[in-house]
This record gives sequence, C-alpha cells and structure tokens, in this order.
Amino acid sequence: MKKRLICALLATLIFAGSLVGCADNGTEELISEEETTENTETTKLVFLRVGTEPEKKEYWQGIVDGFMKENPDIEIEYQECPTGDDFETKLNTGFASGTAPDVIAFTMASMGTRVPLGQYADLTPYMDGWDGQEDFMDNALSLGTINGKVYGIPLFPDPRIFIYNKEMFEAAGLDPNTPPATWDELMEYHTKFVKKDGDTVIQTGFAMPTSGDSMQHMFSIFIEQNGIKNIVDEDTGEILCNKPEAVEAAEFMKEIKDAGIIPWDYTGNEQNPFATGLAAMTIGTDSDFKKWNSDALSGKIAMAAPVANSRQATFCGMQFLFMSGETKYSEEAWRFIEYASSKESMWARYEQLGTTPVRESLREQFIAKDPEINEVIFESINCGTGSPKVPYANSVYNIINEAMEKIMYDVESPQDALDAAAAKIKEEADNQ
Repeated sequence: MKKRLICALLATLIFAGSLVGCADNGTEELISEEETTENTETTKLVFLRVGTEPEKKEYWQGIVDGFMKENPDIEIEYQECPTGDDFETKLNTGFASGTAPDVIAFTMASMGTRVPLGQYADLTPYMDGWDGQEDFMDNALSLGTINGKVYGIPLFPDPRIFIYNKEMFEAAGLDPNTPPATWDELMEYHTKFVKKDGDTVIQTGFAMPTSGDSMQHMFSIFIEQNGIKNIVDEDTGEILCNKPEAVEAAEFMKEIKDAGIIPWDYTGNEQNPFATGLAAMTIGTDSDFKKWNSDALSGKIAMAAPVANSRQATFCGMQFLFMSGETKYSEEAWRFIEYASSKESMWARYEQLGTTPVRESLREQFIAKDPEINEVIFESINCGTGSPKVPYANSVYNIINEAMEKIMYDVESPQDALDAAAAKIKEEADNQ
C-alpha cells in the first residue's frame, strides 16, 4: 500500500513538473512572438523631391514601391513640391519645426546654405564599403562634396554641351565632323558665319547671350576653360572672378560679341538664335538638343566636346539625394539613398526619363544606346563644374549677371566690371 502511494506521489510530481516545463516553453514562445512583432514594426521616412513633373512622379513612385517591397521594415511617405520659393519655404518650415523630411532630392545650389546650418548630413561615414564610392564618376561625386566631405549623392546631371549645326558647317566649307576644339578655332569659325544687313547681324557663328539671369553660367564656362576653378573658391572662400585669367575670359567673350552676334536674353533659351537656324554654334543642355533636334533642325545638328583654352571645361548642374541632418533614422535613410542611387535604379531613370547615368559601370551600356550623342554628354559631365557652393550663391549669380551685361553693352571694361563684382561679392561674404 505504501509503495503504491509513493509511486502515485512520484507520478504526480513528474506530471506537475512536465506541466511547469510546458508552461515555461509556452512563455518563451510568447515572448519570442512579442519580440518578433516589435522587431518588424516599420520605420516611417519622409522623402521630399523638388518638382512636380508627372513623369518624374511616376518614376519616383516606382522607386519608393520597389524599396518598400525589399525593405518591409521601412515605410516611405513620398512628397513633392514645386521648384523655387515654394520648395525653399517647405524645407525652411520643416527644419524650423523639427518636421523636416528624412531624405531630400534637391539642387547643388542649396548646399552652400544648408550644409553650414547642419541641415544636410555628412554622408562620408557611409561611404566605406559602398559600391558607389568607386563606381560613381569622380567629378559627379565631387560636385556633392564640400571640404572633402560628401553631402549629396548625384542624381540628375545637367551639363552644358557644345552644340553645332552640321548643315551650316558644310555650307560654309567646314568639315561637319570637325567642330572647334580651342578658343582660337571657335573665334575663327565664329567669324566665318557672321552675316550683316548694314549694321544688323542677321546670321552669326557662336550664339552667345548678352543678358539674362544665367549669364553667370556662360561666364563660368569660359573662366574655367581658362584655368580658373570657379567664380568663388568654395573651399577657401577666395574670390576668383577678377583674376587675370577670368578677365581674359571675359575679354574673349566680348571679342565674340564685337565680331558679330544676335543679341538675346539667357533667361529663356527659346530666344537662342541657334534654335531658328540663325547661328551655327551654341552651348545648351541635352534637353535643348533633344528639343531642337525634333523640330526644324532635326538631323542637322550634333554635339561636341567642350572647347578649351588652358583646359577643357563646362558648367554642370546637378540634383542630389541629401539626408536630413536632423533625421532620427539615419541608417534607414541611407538604405533608401543606396537603393535609389543603385545601378538598377539609375538605369531605370535613364530608360524612363532619359537621365544620364553617372556610374562608370554603366558608361559603355549608355554610350552604346547612342554613341554620337551619349559619349559627349558623359564627357561634358566629367569635366563640368557647378555654381559655387557658398551661402551667398544667389548674390554671386546676380552680381556676375549684372557685370556681364555691363561688359557686353560697353558700359564698363571687363577689368572694371569684374573688379566691382569682386568687391560686391566680398561684401556679401563678409556679411554672412
């Protein structure tokens, strides 16, 4: 009897122990499920891009959807805003209120103002081990750099390209496959095309503007071709617009004007006499080329590498992806930037929007699509310099535009106009 009782007690204890064990396992499984639920909670990022073009919205929506599919732990809220004051106001309001977007697609011109304020994060710490560090075109990546630190990942390049009319070249007895490569050749070709009716120029060689809010772009092209780094050295703050080489560049531009041009305002490229067949050469964007080549000039025009004096150079704007300096989710924001700037995303951008890819690994694939045009575009980006990334950049633009108009219309000599411009730019810099 005692033996049976002891056995029964032992059995009861063993059974109870097994229940406790089951209870422990159940608790562990429950905790594990809760931890898993916590770990799969999504992080929400806000992505804001400049512009409201429908075709770009469609592209970006595809990028956002593709990223979220591959990264279910991250939700992207896509926003867009018109370029200009509206976009600046939206960004300013966001940073002032602590609600700034996590990732921003905006222009190089914004860097001079927003980097010193800490509104754009330094991306250099994320570069080690990233394939883009070696694969991006050196010049494209350098355009997003200030004092050796990378703040912007290149997105949409906007180079200024030498464009000429092959039909007009043939009519003038020039080889349509040999555009000018130097300043001397540019002046020689320019004068061959100039035709006048009395004192009025009715046909010109090089279509160069005489006024407008983008004259500083044209000026920067020529000073850089003459060895000057930029209008202002953004790394040192040195004002370069009145250096001897810069004055020489302005004098050369004035010589072109005096030899005979059709005046036009650079505010709108629709005024460019090249578009109507009244000029044999000009500088424009790849978008200009596509537009002109689909109208009356279809099949008559070509692109060429930038001309040079001491070196080959042109202007190249750029839109970048920036990470907010105030984001709480820097790792997640970088993952989105990586995805949007990957080879696959970049090639999709070319196929959908015609945007030049700026990764070296895509160079041959891109050039093969249209060798005559795309190699020139790639080369122009590779030797392009953008506007100086300084806080007072807008003042620089306005001051140089005013100085160049004075030079073009004989109000002041190149030396006097650029000396005055340098003094004004220094005053702006000192007031920062």
